Amino acid sequence: VPVALLAVLGIALLLGVVHGLLVTKIHLQPFVVTLCGLLLYRGISRWLVGDEDTGYGNEYESSLSLLTNGKFVLFTLEEPYGTYSIPYAFFIFLLVAILAAVFLNKTIYGRYMLALGRNVEAARFSGIDTDRMTIIGYVICTVMAALGGLFFLNYAGSLSPSSHGNFFELYAIAAAVLGGCSLRGGEGSIYGVVVGTALMVTLKMLITLMKISDTLEFAIIGVVILVGVIADELIKKAIARRQASKG
Repeated sequence: VPVALLAVLGIALLLGVVHGLLVTKIHLQPFVVTLCGLLLYRGISRWLVGDEDTGYGNEYESSLSLLTNGKFVLFTLEEPYGTYSIPYAFFIFLLVAILAAVFLNKTIYGRYMLALGRNVEAARFSGIDTDRMTIIGYVICTVMAALGGLFFLNYAGSLSPSSHGNFFELYAIAAAVLGGCSLRGGEGSIYGVVVGTALMVTLKMLITLMKISDTLEFAIIGVVILVGVIADELIKKAIARRQASKG
């Protein structure tokens, strides 16, 4: 199992390099590369397992599964209050967020990444190896996606290659937009993404608590993304007008 888990991360790294090369060297549209990858990899995974649910079930409940299903107990109260605890997965999430924030804000490569997202041509003329940074960006994304997939597998015990992960990109986009990331690129923070993720979880909980039909979940998320994009556009225009008036 450890070899298989490392192999998944290694394959993800390789796929990130391939996607980066397709975008930087052959100059394919990133959206096309991502969409084709989605269809290709899902099709291969369905073929490999015969389109059946697969995983390791309950075999590692007392060891590996504790990473996602285990909890750190804070304190226990008398009935009916019970035990209060924090999932181990939260600490892993926090560690990844801290490492990402350090990379983005405290390293030269993180600043290169922000510059690349803001204006590719300006970044290239300033001496940044934009192709290299683009490939690094794709590698980071694919490895993080693979890590997320491993955690989902670890949590559920088995996954369906035909359906699991559908529309997860919608949640990711919504969390980024709610967290203040600009869809134009070059703006955003890890702290904002963490807050946006928390808001998405809260939104899903509100849908359940308010007994809203599950069939409207995607519609509500779509509205949230649209409102976030409109707000981002209005804020950008307001800042531009203010700067123009000061100039």
